[in-house]
Amino acid sequence: MTHATDTHPDALLARLRAICFDFAGTEEKLSHGAPFFHVRGKGFVNFAGNHHGEGRTSAWCKATLDAQRRLTASNPDVYFVPPYVGVKGWIGVRLDHPSTDFEALAILVEEAWRSVAPKSLLNALPDAPPEPAVYPTTDPEVVRVALENLTAICEALPHTVIERTTAQVTFRVAKRPYAYLLDNHHRDGIVAVCVRSDDADALIAEAPKRFYRPPYIGAKGWVAMRVDAKKVAWTDVARRVTESYTRSAG
Repeated sequence: MTHATDTHPDALLARLRAICFDFAGTEEKLSHGAPFFHVRGKGFVNFAGNHHGEGRTSAWCKATLDAQRRLTASNPDVYFVPPYVGVKGWIGVRLDHPSTDFEALAILVEEAWRSVAPKSLLNALPDAPPEPAVYPTTDPEVVRVALENLTAICEALPHTVIERTTAQVTFRVAKRPYAYLLDNHHRDGIVAVCVRSDDADALIAEAPKRFYRPPYIGAKGWVAMRVDAKKVAWTDVARRVTESYTRSAG
């Protein structure tokens, strides 16, 4: 039985990656900003580092509903039903918990891999593992300054409530969000402020390097403004944040 000694997310991802690449045909890509291990497009393991601020580092393994029920009942501190894919039988495994058994995890990963691998790969030897994937990062100082400036803008607006997670800070009024600070959201390497806007299409068309349509909420009238350039027009950001606040408060 082996357990994690280094619980930093990067170290845990490296350990999970080593397990996954011990099986033939494994490839890695980003899916919704998270490392995703698959064989010819069929996923079997997903890495989740503090997913939506849940406060844990985990692997989501393809499994059956029976296995999911058995494992979550046997050790709920380590095993859990993950969001989205849990209804299909996938099992969440905490990588950062002191009682996590990585040998048991390797068995789960193998079972997941076998459930998607073609017959031609089931008895094949794995290739040498590729170089670890390098994903975009953001400058902590840029994030600090952006959060400081945006917080000052929003705290001047009455009844603002601030919610913080690892990759996102939400600013609300009357329980409705009116601004977000996104830090490397979905590992895009961008620091941005999102606000409600009536002219998102025009802004993006006019200045596509500064404005873009954020995932999910972009179709609902939101626009993202990059605040990681050398010079940021914070006066303009403040104006757009205030307009978004007014729309949400009303």
